[in-house]
Amino acid sequence: MFITYYIVCIIYCFLQLFRKFKHRYDEGPTGNSPELDTIMVLMMAWILAPIDVSLTWIRWYKEAEQARINQTKFDINLTEDDIL
Repeated sequence: MFITYYIVCIIYCFLQLFRKFKHRYDEGPTGNSPELDTIMVLMMAWILAPIDVSLTWIRWYKEAEQARINQTKFDINLTEDDIL
């Protein structure tokens, strides 16, 4: 079971890493190395994937709450305009 969890985490981390490949590893003077990130993913994937999923879920929830608040404000403004 642990092996399956580890493999799923590695696949998720590699997908996230290579999705932003061009943005992260441009031809700039900093000399970023995708090999070091690959080694880091292999060693820490078991903790990186759950953290990334949790942070993504928190961001989505925050955006949904903000959209709900904005929609409520919009609805209140419409009813106030109807009264006047």
